[in-house]
Amino acid sequence: MIHKILSFTVILSSLFVVACSSSGSKAPTTTASAKQDSARPLLESESIDKAMKSALAQAEASGNTQEVIATLAQINSRNPNDAIIATRYARALREDDQINKAQRILQSFVNAEKPNVEALTEMAMTQLSLGDYDSAKTYAIKATVINPKNARGYLALGTAQDALKDHQNAEQSFRQGLKYWKGDPSPILNNLALNLASQGHLDQSLSLLERAIKISPRRMELERNRRIIATLIETSGSQVPPPYKKPEITIPEAAKPASVKPASGEPAVQAKAPKKVVPQKKKVVKKTEVKAKAPQQIVPEKKRVVKKTTVKTKATKKAVPQKKKVVKKAEVKTAVEPTVEEAKASITSATVKTNIKLKSNIDN
Repeated sequence: MIHKILSFTVILSSLFVVACSSSGSKAPTTTASAKQDSARPLLESESIDKAMKSALAQAEASGNTQEVIATLAQINSRNPNDAIIATRYARALREDDQINKAQRILQSFVNAEKPNVEALTEMAMTQLSLGDYDSAKTYAIKATVINPKNARGYLALGTAQDALKDHQNAEQSFRQGLKYWKGDPSPILNNLALNLASQGHLDQSLSLLERAIKISPRRMELERNRRIIATLIETSGSQVPPPYKKPEITIPEAAKPASVKPASGEPAVQAKAPKKVVPQKKKVVKKTEVKAKAPQQIVPEKKRVVKKTTVKTKATKKAVPQKKKVVKKAEVKTAVEPTVEEAKASITSATVKTNIKLKSNIDN
C-alpha cells in the first residue's frame, strides 16, 4: 500500500515540477519570474527577432499564460522548422493542459533523421503527462544518449522508471541528473526523495525533502510531500528497516537557485545556495551489561522465646512474738546511815579481822 501511494506521489510530483512555472497551470503557483531553472531551461533561438523576443519576455514576466501561448504560436508559425521554438511552444501548451496539441507540435522533430535533443526531452515530459510511461522512458533514453549531460532528460527518465516500479534504475537516473543539474535543484531532489521512500528509506527521503524546502521554500509540493513522508514514518514504525543505507546526495556547485524576482510590491529575494551537508558519524554507544546482583536471601529471624521465670518468693517468716523480758524489780533497800557508835564498832571489827589474817600469815 505504501509503495502504491509513493509511486502515485512521484508521478504527480514530476508533473508539478515541470509545470509549476506558469501561474495558469493547475500546479502550485510560484512567482512568474521564478521560472527560469533547469526544469524550464531558457531555450534561445536566433530565429526570433528582437520585437517578438521582447513581446515574449513581457508576456512571460506578466504571468499571463494565454498571452505567452499566443506569442509563441505567432513565432512558431513564422519559423515552422525551428526545433527550439517548437519545443518552447509545446512546453507552454503542455503546461496549459493542451497535451495532445503539444505532442503534435513535437512529432516531426522527434521522428527526424537527426532528432533534436530538447524536443525529445519535452516529448518525454509530454508522455509523462499522458500517462504513457513506456513511451516517456523511450524518448528520455534517446535524449540522454544524444546528450549524456542532459539533466532534464534524466529527470524524465527517472520519473518514468519510478512509475514502472523500476526504483533502482530510477534512483541512478535521478542521481545522474542531479550531477549535471544547473539552477534550482529542488525538482529533481523532490523526485529522488520520493524514490528513496519507495525503497523504504523514509528517513533519508525526509531529510532530502527538508533540504529541498530550504532551497525553494515557495514550492508547495515539497512541503506536501514532506508531510506525507513524515506521516509514513510515524505510522510504519514497526516495519523492518531497509538492509543498507543509501549513499549521501551531494548537490553540485552548479545547481544553485537563481535569484527570485518578486511580484510587484514585494521585496527582492535572493535564494541562497544550499550548504553541503556533511553526514555525521553516528556515535556507537556500547551497551554495558549490568549484571544484576542476586537478591540476598532473607533469613527469617527466629522469634526469641522469652521463658517466663517464676520467681519464688521466700515465704515470709512468721513473726514469733517475742516474750517480753520481765525485769524483776530488785528491791532496793535504802541504806540507812550508821550511827557513830555503829561505825566505830564496824571499824573495830574490821581491824580485828585484819589482824587475825596477818597473824595467821605470820604463823604459817
